[in-house]
Amino acid sequence: MNKYVFIGFFFISSLMSSQSINLDTDVPWTIGVGVNIVDNDGFRFDDPFDADNWNFKNPLSINVERKWRDFFSTNLAITLNKLTKDNKQNNGYLTESSNLFAIDLTGRFIFDQYIWEQNPRIDPFEGYVLAGFGYTSVLSKDSMMFDVGLGFNFWLYEDIGIRLQTMGKFGFNDYQYLKNYIQHTAEFIIRF
Repeated sequence: MNKYVFIGFFFISSLMSSQSINLDTDVPWTIGVGVNIVDNDGFRFDDPFDADNWNFKNPLSINVERKWRDFFSTNLAITLNKLTKDNKQNNGYLTESSNLFAIDLTGRFIFDQYIWEQNPRIDPFEGYVLAGFGYTSVLSKDSMMFDVGLGFNFWLYEDIGIRLQTMGKFGFNDYQYLKNYIQHTAEFIIRF
C-alpha cells in the first residue's frame, strides 16, 4: 500500500510542481470522470475492434489535466477495471477474475489548431496525441508502463464536453497479464 501512496504522491507533485511556467491559456484545468475498457486479448492490432474479449466490469476512470500552452498539457489519470476469467487475457485465461489498477502521467500535444485555425476557447473539437509513463497492478503483480495514444475532446457547451481516448500501454516486465494492453476511455469533462 505504501508504494501506491508514494506513486500517487509522485505523480501529483510532478503534475503541480511547475509554478514558474508562463501560462498561455485561459482555461488551464480540466477534470474528467468516466468509464474505460481494457482490451488485453493478446492479439495486438490484428482485430482491435473485436469486443468479445474486452474487459468492462467496474470500469472507473478519473483524471486531472493541466494545460500549459494551447498546444501542450499534462494529465494524471487513475483507472480501475476488472479482468474477467472468461475473457482471453494475453492469449491465456485467468483462474479467477482480478482487479486492475492503473495510474498514468502523460504529456499531450494538441494538434487540431494546426489543422483548423480557430480560437481554442470556441473550437468544439480538440484532437491530441499523448505519451508518458504509468503503473499497472493485476493479481498482486505490478509493472511500469510506457503509454502512447490518441484522443479527442468534444466541447458540447463552452466548458463542458466529452473525451474519447485510446491508449496503448507497454509493460517493462514479462508477466503475462501485464505485458501490453489497449485501454479505451470515454469521459465527461469540465474545464475551468
